Amino acid sequence: MKLFKLSHWLHKYLGLVLLLFLAWMSLSGVLLNHPGLIQDISVHRMFVPKQYQPNNWNRSGLKGIEYMGDSLLLYGRQGAYLSHDNGKSFDTFMKGEFPRSALGRRSNHMYYSKNNKILLCATNRGCLQYDFGNTKWKKLQLPEGDEPILKILNTGKHLLLVSKSNVYQSLQDNDDLQFRKLHFKKNYYSSKISLIQVFLELHDGSIWGLPGRLLWDIAGLVLFFLCISAFYIWYYPKKWKRRYKKGGRRASYKEKSTRSFFFKYHKKLGWYFAILLVIISLTGMFLNPILMMTLMNGSIDSKYYPSLKNENPWNHKIRNALYDTQNGQLVLDCSDGIWAGQYNKNEEFKKIKLPVRIFGMGTTVFEEEEPGVWLVGSFGGLHRVYRAAGNVEKILQTKGDDQSGRPASTFVTGYQKLPDGKYYILGHYKGISNEKGEQLTKMLPMPEYIRENSRLPLWNYMFELHNARIFRGGIGAFYMLIIPLAGFLSLLMLLAGILDYWLTKPRKSKKYKN
Repeated sequence: MKLFKLSHWLHKYLGLVLLLFLAWMSLSGVLLNHPGLIQDISVHRMFVPKQYQPNNWNRSGLKGIEYMGDSLLLYGRQGAYLSHDNGKSFDTFMKGEFPRSALGRRSNHMYYSKNNKILLCATNRGCLQYDFGNTKWKKLQLPEGDEPILKILNTGKHLLLVSKSNVYQSLQDNDDLQFRKLHFKKNYYSSKISLIQVFLELHDGSIWGLPGRLLWDIAGLVLFFLCISAFYIWYYPKKWKRRYKKGGRRASYKEKSTRSFFFKYHKKLGWYFAILLVIISLTGMFLNPILMMTLMNGSIDSKYYPSLKNENPWNHKIRNALYDTQNGQLVLDCSDGIWAGQYNKNEEFKKIKLPVRIFGMGTTVFEEEEPGVWLVGSFGGLHRVYRAAGNVEKILQTKGDDQSGRPASTFVTGYQKLPDGKYYILGHYKGISNEKGEQLTKMLPMPEYIRENSRLPLWNYMFELHNARIFRGGIGAFYMLIIPLAGFLSLLMLLAGILDYWLTKPRKSKKYKN
C-alpha cells in the first residue's frame, strides 16, 4: 500500500497548504461568472492595495479630453470632470442619470459637437446625452439595454455607438437621439477557434452556455465546501485530543457527527466533481501570462467546438473602432482580427491587416488622426499608420515588432493631442507620459479628492484576486508564479485524491452460481 500512503500524504498536505488559495479562487470564480449580480458594488479604497489607487490619472483614470470653448471636459475610469481654468482644478460632471457605481461610471469615450450642441458619454452602463438646458445627464434608450459602450463615431451623416457585440446608428441632427441596431456580416467565418478562447470558455463553463456556467458555479461551491470540510476533518480531532489531555473531556456526539458528515460528503462530492475540478484547475493554470504564451498560436477546428452558436458574428468580439473617412468604412478591432466595411450598405465586412503589432488584449488607441492616417496603440506600443503607403511611424515602442504577446514598458491606454499641437501618452501604470515613456506629473495635476473618493468595482477586485495580480505590490513580478505553481499543485492534489478514493473504495463482491 505504498501507493496509497503516497497519494494520501499528497492529498492531505497539499490540500492544507492550498486551503486558502482554493477557497478564494472558488468564491471569486463564482462571482466573476455573474458580473451582473455585483456590478453596482464597489470596494472602499481602504481595502484596495495602493497600486490600484489612481495617481497621475493612471489605470485609465484619463481616457481623453473634449474641449468645450474655454473648458476642458476630462473622462476616464473615474467618470467625467470639468475644468474652467485649463486643467488647474476640476469639478465633478456627473449630475443626473450618470451611473453611480465605480464600474458603471467608467467613461470609455466622449463626443462633443459644437454646431449641433450634442455631448455624449459612452459608459459601462450605456450611453448618456447631456441636457444643456437642465445641466444634467440623461440616459439614452438602446435596443439591447444598458450594455457597455466602447466608442462614439461621427461618420458625417450619422453617429455610431459601438459596443462589444453591436453597432447602433442615429441621425446626427436629431435633437431627440434615437438609435437603431445595425446588422452586418463578415465575408467568412473562421473555421478555427483559438486555444486561448477554448481555455477561457472551458475555465468558466461558458463553452456550454448558461447551463455550463451554472454547472461550473456548483463546482465552485463544492470546492469551497471541500475546503471547509478538509479543515474541519484535519483540525478538530487535534483540538479534541488537546482538550482531553488537558481536562479529560471527550468529543461530544454532535461534534463526532459533524466530522462524520464532513468526511462522508468530502469524499462523495470530491469524487463526483473530480473531473470538473481538474478541468478548471488545468485551464486556469494556462490563463496566466507565463503559460498563456504557449497557447498564442494554437487553435482547434470549429467543428470540434461544443460552444453554443450565436447568430451575431460580432458577439463579445469587438474591442475598439474607428471610422475611415477616406474609404467611407467602419473599422472594427475584434478578438479575431480587424474588419472593415461600409456600415450603411448591405455588404460583408472584410478582414484587413495592419503593419503594426497589437498586444493580445487589443487596441487601446484606435482613431483616425486625419484622412488616411491612423493612430494605433496597445500595451505593445503606439504607432502612426499611413494607410495608402503602408508606412508606419513609431511614436512609442520598446519591444520588437514580432513580440505581439509581450507588452511594452509603458502600457499605452490613451493618446491626447493638445490644441497647440503637442501631445502626451497615457500609460496604465505611469499615467500622463511623454513620447519616451517618462512620467509627466505637472501637466494636469490630479485632484486629491479623486484619489480619496476612488472605489474599485467588486468585479475588478475579484478578478485581480482571482489572477493573483493583487499581490503585485507586495512581491512584484513574482506574482505571475502564483497561478501556475498553485495550479500545478492543485492538479497534483486532485489526482492524488482521486487515486486515494479509488484505492479505498469498497468493491462489490461478485456472486457465483453453484
